[in-house]
Formats: sequence, structure tokens, C-alpha cells
Amino acid sequence: MKLLLACLLLPAAQLAAQDFSTSSMRSITVAETRSLALGRSEDLAAAAEGVAQLDAAERQLASGFRPSFDFNASLSKQQNSDAASRGYFSAAYNLYSGMRDYVAVKAASSRSGAARLDLERARQRLYLSAAQAYLNLLAAQREAAIRAGQLEVTARRISELESRAAIGRSRRSEVVSARSQLAQDKAGYLAALSDERLAQQALRFMTGLQEDLAPAEVEPRGGAPLAGYLELARSRPDVEARRLAARSYGYLAEIQERGSLPTLDLAANYFVLRDPMPAPESRWDAGAFLKVPLYTGGALKAGRDAAYAARRAAGLALDLALRQALSEVLSAYDELNYSLLQERTLAEALVLAEENARYQAEDYKLGLVNNLDVLAALTTAQQTRLALSQAQARARLALIKLETAAGAELK
Repeated sequence: MKLLLACLLLPAAQLAAQDFSTSSMRSITVAETRSLALGRSEDLAAAAEGVAQLDAAERQLASGFRPSFDFNASLSKQQNSDAASRGYFSAAYNLYSGMRDYVAVKAASSRSGAARLDLERARQRLYLSAAQAYLNLLAAQREAAIRAGQLEVTARRISELESRAAIGRSRRSEVVSARSQLAQDKAGYLAALSDERLAQQALRFMTGLQEDLAPAEVEPRGGAPLAGYLELARSRPDVEARRLAARSYGYLAEIQERGSLPTLDLAANYFVLRDPMPAPESRWDAGAFLKVPLYTGGALKAGRDAAYAARRAAGLALDLALRQALSEVLSAYDELNYSLLQERTLAEALVLAEENARYQAEDYKLGLVNNLDVLAALTTAQQTRLALSQAQARARLALIKLETAAGAELK
């Protein structure tokens, strides 16, 4: 039994001697994490390419307001006829299309604007994810350091109990109880190291860095009044994007409404080569072409009905986006307030727990309490310290959640 206890104590004592340290790790701040995450995200890069495609489509539609010029050449041969060749310049211009082309450009502009706002919202959400990974690693490293310190405290406690047991002032059962506590502390410390490794991998993935990272402490900040966040949320990028999308569908419905209007096109050709040349010689021709829709088999009405339904759906999507934004702000605001309250309460509890542990150790020397009381006080202090560290991380993240929910500018 003594050999088994010695084997159990040895690795735990070694762990206590090897404190968790971040001194050799690369330091990083929240601002640097955000910058690296924004530059590393493939999703954001793909979304930016999508915005570029929509911008190009808008420019393509706008080109319809300008005339087009071409050079054409052809060589043809018919049975029992001489070969015919032509080379000519042509020009075409849409003079009137019921203003459908103009409205189409406005719709395209709204779509590209909505895509840019969605991209901005994606950047904000990415910052929230990066901040969460950052704070998770910071909390994991704090926990590892706290548990390493607890190992040292418990190891010193065992050493003291061994000395007292040797002179008969403590029972051997108290030594065994302390060793059992040390084994549990060791298991908690190893679990904390495992969590720290997982958090390291998550932050590395977000930033693209390969070395171990040591996040800097985040200074506590207070939130602004709720009314300000709610007002910001009403114009959050994704809400504005839904407004532009609804406007775009309104333009598309207008295009369908103008589908029954006539179109007028102009075209002209100038022949530099025409063989055989008609008699009398003709070098150019020009024409105006009018098209008036008379009957389309119900296609125009079906197009209008579909456009009206899409416009109503876009309006519902806007209403939902606004309600979600306001709800997220309210939830995040409550989370921040309760996180700050919990942080302050745990800070007060930690002062009392540490004071109680100190008094229990002094009372034990006087024989007023037993070793279990001392270990319980030490464990309570450790658990309170861990809970405070986690509450601090939650409070920092809750403020970032609130700012992100409101769509506020993130510093």
C-alpha cells in the first residue's frame, strides 16, 4: 500500500513542480486576432467574389443604355449561284423599352448593395467567432495556471501532514486523504491542459498561425444604454441588406408591370464590301423596329404574379430580420448584465473563500478542525477561483456579443 501511494504521489508532485507557463508562447491581442481572421477566412473571400460578380452584372445591364457597334463579314455559296461576300459595319440602339432596362439597373444596384451589406455582417460575425476562440483559449490557460497552483498547495499540504504524522500530531488517514485530493487535482490539471490544447487549435485555425499563442488579458468595459443598441440594430448591415433586397424585388415587380409596353430599336449597316453589288449601288441601310406585345398566352400575368409573391416574401424576410436583430440585442444585453453581476459576486466570494482557507489552516494547527475541513476550504477556494475566471471570460464575450448583435463598429 505504501508503494502504491508513493507511485501516485510522485507524478502529481512532478506536475506541481512543472507549472503551466505561457512565457514561450507567441503573444497575441484581440485586435490582431480579428485582423488575421479577416484575412484568413475563405468564406469571406468567396463572399467578396460574389459581390464582385453582382457588380459586374450591374455594369453589364448599364451597358444597355449605350449603342453597340460591330464589324461583320460573311462568305456564302448557294447551288447554281456565284459566291456572295459581305463586309459591313453595324450599329444598334434601343431607343425605348418601356423603361424596363432602367428599372433593371436599379434592381441590380439594390442586389449588389445588399450583398455588400451581407458581407459586412459576415465580417462582424467572424469577429465574434474569433473573439470567442480568443477568450476560450485565455480562459483555458487561466484554468491550467490555477490548477497548477492548486497542485503546489496540495503538495505542500501533504508535506506538512507527513511531518506532523511522523511525530504523531496527525493521523495517517489525513495524509491519505490529502493524497487522494492531490490525485483529483492532478486529473483536473490534465483535463485543463487538454482543453488548452483544443483551444489552441481553434485559435490557430482562425488566425492561420502555427505556433502556440498566449492571448493578452482583455480589459473590462461597460456597456452603453440599451436604447442605443436597439437603435443601432434597426440599421444593422443584414437588416439594411434585407431592405435593399425588398427594394430589388419591388423593381423586379415593376419590370413585370411594364412587360406589356412596346419597344423601339434602331439599327444601321454600312457596307464596305458587297459582292455581288446590288444595282443601283447601295452602301448603307437603316431601320426602326417597333414591337408591341398583343398576346403572350398568359406569360405576362404569370410573371407579374410571381414578382408580386417574391416582393411580399422579401417584405416578410425584412420583418423577420428586424425582429431577430432586436431580440438578439435584448438577449445579449441581459446576458451582459447578469455576467457582470456574477463576476462581481464571485470576486467577493473568492476573497471570503481564500480568507476561510487561511483560517481553517490556522485552526488545524490549533487542533480546532480536522484535515477534511482544511481540504474542503482549499477546494472551495479553487472552485471559486475557476468560476471567477470563467465568469470574467463570459462577461468579456457577452459585451462583444452585444456589440455584434447591434451591428456596432467593433474596436
